[in-house]
Amino acid sequence: MKITSDLQTVASEWREIETAVTCTSAQTFDWARAWSVHMLAAQGRAPVIAVGYDADGQVQFLLPFEAKKVGGLTVLSWLSQEHANYLFGVFRPAFAAALTKTDISRILNEVGRWSGASVAAFEAQPFSWDGIANPFALLSHQPAPNSGFAIRLGDFETLYRERFKKRARQGLLRKERRLWEAGTLKYGWAESKQEKRDVLETFFAQKAIQFAAMGVTDIFTQEARAFYAALVMLPEDSPSRLRLGYVALNDEILATFSGTVVHNRVNVLLSSLADSPFQRQSPGAQLLRHEIEEACNDGLAYFDLGVGAARHKSEWSNEIYSLFDSYLALKPQGLAVTLPFTVKSALKRKIKSNPRLWALAQTVRKTIKGSHT
Repeated sequence: MKITSDLQTVASEWREIETAVTCTSAQTFDWARAWSVHMLAAQGRAPVIAVGYDADGQVQFLLPFEAKKVGGLTVLSWLSQEHANYLFGVFRPAFAAALTKTDISRILNEVGRWSGASVAAFEAQPFSWDGIANPFALLSHQPAPNSGFAIRLGDFETLYRERFKKRARQGLLRKERRLWEAGTLKYGWAESKQEKRDVLETFFAQKAIQFAAMGVTDIFTQEARAFYAALVMLPEDSPSRLRLGYVALNDEILATFSGTVVHNRVNVLLSSLADSPFQRQSPGAQLLRHEIEEACNDGLAYFDLGVGAARHKSEWSNEIYSLFDSYLALKPQGLAVTLPFTVKSALKRKIKSNPRLWALAQTVRKTIKGSHT
């Protein structure tokens, strides 16, 4: 096994396995490079990449990690854990199936020794991905607070009728007609460099307003904005390229749904709504329906709406992924960190699974946020 912080030394192996094995954009090389340049380097950190080979030198797995200090201890996590939907390593199927708990523990402990990590905090991990079992599920874990939501695609009209009753479909159509009557309605993807910059900046502005209304901290720092801008400008053939989708009325962007296309799957990463009176006509729902129909017509297999419950996800999704978190002590002192992590995750899951507690938590959050503004 090779462990390194120098991405270029494993670039060819990484590109080989990300092409051969099903994964999401968060496990791709261009994503990792952009994250390292714009997020980790700004904090004086570097990635921790582990690559495993067989006797013939063929790559069998790649684990994209990063490490940071928490309470004086070094904590190992998945690369870009705070900005990715699903976190896992990339394993060739036969190799993953052959791994035991002891094997994966040895790999993780070796990475821990190399990085100096006392704790591993791995979140939002699927139990399997596209039929490939996740070996990290062999380690101690607990249910994650959130699930993943995806749409298995096919014939759009069949899917649409299965997911929405006639009354709901008619209601959405009436709302769309009102938008058309209000002016020039356009569904599109940002194409030119300038259009990409404009749509991305619009997303950031809309999201900042949404976060403020929710009483939560805006996660799109200057470094994070630079990271996403780098993904937007990647070549069209890069699996990490961020495609910016939007619906505009008279050139005003009312909503965005943006993501990547990797291994025949749309991965939604970003979405936003404008603070506009036209929100009564559900432009976000209109755009999502349009993009799902396009994905069906393009012959894609899945449209992944990501992690975390939301109304539009429940309405559309016909597949829900159970996820798990792992908080593992790699050194004795790491136990002081794993317990709080474990309790926090369990509490978050309990709150989110109870509608009354979740509503109360949102109210308290807004109140606390308002008292500090």
